Amino acid sequence: MEEQLLKKAKEVLEKNWQDGFTIPCEGLYPFQWNWDSGFIALGWAHIDMDKAKSELRYLLSGQWSNGFLPHIIFHNESETYFPGPEVHKSSLSPFASKLKTSGITQPPVLGFVLEEVYEIS
Repeated sequence: MEEQLLKKAKEVLEKNWQDGFTIPCEGLYPFQWNWDSGFIALGWAHIDMDKAKSELRYLLSGQWSNGFLPHIIFHNESETYFPGPEVHKSSLSPFASKLKTSGITQPPVLGFVLEEVYEIS
């Protein structure tokens, strides 16, 4: 049973892997989410540490100059997701990332995720 669960988890991660990060769900959630990426990185850390590190690097690539870590990083375009970057208009902030992002955040999980990934490595 446990082997089947691990196999299925790996299949989902591989299927949702983009070029450097993992989407939570194709179509419905086609971008990178702060909260999800933390937990996704934990999964990757057990099967592919390079992808776990990439997940976290891509997440941090959207960090604003004032330290703010947005809840969505719009690494790509999508016709299926609303509200997109045109609604968030985070570029209006002088602190905004050069990447398109939301202007809100999610509960911080990155701290304990980094510790766990370190322990797994």
